[in-house]
Amino acid sequence: MKESVTIIQEALLTEKASMLSANLNQYVFSVSKFSTKQNIKDAIENTFNVTVLKVNTLNAKPKTKRDRMRKNRLGKTTATKKAIITLKAGDSIDLA
Repeated sequence: MKESVTIIQEALLTEKASMLSANLNQYVFSVSKFSTKQNIKDAIENTFNVTVLKVNTLNAKPKTKRDRMRKNRLGKTTATKKAIITLKAGDSIDLA
């Protein structure tokens, strides 16, 4: 099994993620591109000592950007993988 440090990269603290955690007991994390749902579930449970009910993942494709410093050449942002974690009622993760 992979280390939980390499699977979970960071917690995403956006406006939508804040609403999910407040209303639906869901948390959003940026994870490794090669991790599976089972790996993510195990890493969250071991790191935060909570019970995970469901893991939803999505692959965010890279966006095309223009680099003005290099004469408007096209480049791409990095592709990321996000995981939306649903916890058991009564469990919570303190991200502050």
